[in-house]
Amino acid sequence: MTFNWLSNLAFFVAPRLRQRAELRATWGRVVEPDDWLASRSFDLLRTESRADWVDDRTWRDLEFPRIFSDLNTTITPIGRQYLYKQLRRYEYSAEILSQRTQAYEVLRADNLLRESLQLALKPLESDSTANIADALLGSPPEKPKHDKLIYAWALCSLTALLSTLVFSLSLWIVAIVLGINAVVLLASSPKRNRDAQTLITCGSMLGIADKLGALKGNARIASLDELATEAPKRVGLRKNVRLLASLAGNPALAGVALFLDLCCLAKLVTFIRTVDRFVRLRHEWVSTYELVGSIDAAIAISSFLHRTSRYCRPSISFTPIISMESGFHPLIHQPVAHSVTLNGRSALVTGSNMAGKTTFVKMIGTNIVLGHTLGICLADSAIIPKSSVMASIRGDQSVETGESRFSSEVKAIREFIDSASRGECGVFVIDEIFSATNTIERVAAAKAVLSAISRRAQVLATTHDVELQQLLAPDFDLFHFQENLDVEGFFDFKLHSGISTQRNAIRVLERMGIPEEIIGEALALVAGQSHKDTR
Repeated sequence: MTFNWLSNLAFFVAPRLRQRAELRATWGRVVEPDDWLASRSFDLLRTESRADWVDDRTWRDLEFPRIFSDLNTTITPIGRQYLYKQLRRYEYSAEILSQRTQAYEVLRADNLLRESLQLALKPLESDSTANIADALLGSPPEKPKHDKLIYAWALCSLTALLSTLVFSLSLWIVAIVLGINAVVLLASSPKRNRDAQTLITCGSMLGIADKLGALKGNARIASLDELATEAPKRVGLRKNVRLLASLAGNPALAGVALFLDLCCLAKLVTFIRTVDRFVRLRHEWVSTYELVGSIDAAIAISSFLHRTSRYCRPSISFTPIISMESGFHPLIHQPVAHSVTLNGRSALVTGSNMAGKTTFVKMIGTNIVLGHTLGICLADSAIIPKSSVMASIRGDQSVETGESRFSSEVKAIREFIDSASRGECGVFVIDEIFSATNTIERVAAAKAVLSAISRRAQVLATTHDVELQQLLAPDFDLFHFQENLDVEGFFDFKLHSGISTQRNAIRVLERMGIPEEIIGEALALVAGQSHKDTR
């Protein structure tokens, strides 16, 4: 008897110890992400004001798909959906942002709590859990069209079978009833079966939420406190799906459930009743879905911060101030940190390709987005404006639609001008504006556009056109990157203030092994053009 008890205890404890060891081994590391349906809850909710969300172009151009994948060490589909939505939704409440960063710190410091939360989330890690977003935020599960007829036939089936047993009627009645019910069950749509499984998973989510709330202890994590507070509400919600879970979600009762299905369509009738109750109350389920997802997402973010060298809570300014002290980009493993302060001013950054100017403006824009979504900036200290960010880093060229790169960029710039004039966005990141057109018109158009936007917002712009420096100096602080012959790779990626007069594209070509005769011809053409310009 003692041996059996010890065996059962070992069977229960050993998997938990193994799972805890696996969680500990992957803590603070980048893992192969599972991004399937990660954007689902965002897609279902993004009908709200566009100013609340990171727009598609900015999300793509600032490389947030890669950033999300690096962050996504979540356990559950609910967690990855919450993390994706969190990264795409601006939050301007200082209290909420403070609660988020406080949760990261607690989860980083308390290994036992963090691992216990992850173990509690494990039962929700299956892909089917991703469908909860549709059930709660999209179109609700649908009942069969003829649900009243199904109720009536189920009652007739049960009456016929009981009458056969009591009055010893012909067994043909039993055969006919069972045959009709079998056909009805086989005709049930795959979507209905999936919806039934989703409702059962929703019930499991309630149980996981109870476990998470019970683990809060003295931890100062707002989501855990809310889960504990909402426990009485979940008692009532669980009743709505309990019978369906017993019939369709319990393997031990599979045989009994099948028998009842054949006799009186028990599972189908229970599904209809469950859908009725669920649809009436599904708005009450959403908070549990969000809170469970927020815990999983917070653990993933704290894991990212554990492997990140520096980060801070940014100060939010109601005036146009951007200040980064030793800021860096999350996708660069050995970054060169940059410090910059723009007080009501915009920034124009010049330099040749590969020197670091695009990475620099991406770093600023990315950190502002992170500050307003996760509540952290990758810097020693930061001040960011209370504003969204819009970016245009590369032009799209579509063979299918026939739209040129220049046309695509002009559309984006027009949207930027309109957004700035309406006061919807206060920070714009623009890389090599109008680079797809000729030099004379590019410089003229770039000056006019950048000046117009900068009168209403802050612009972080890069260019190869050194002529723009003098033209934009009244409204823009000037920065540049330059080559360094003493370092490997030709560039040290250090930011310099002031005007740059260097044109070094040909020198870069030479450094990268372009044949000498080509370099010589190019230099001769440049010298000839320079002589012509001075005449």
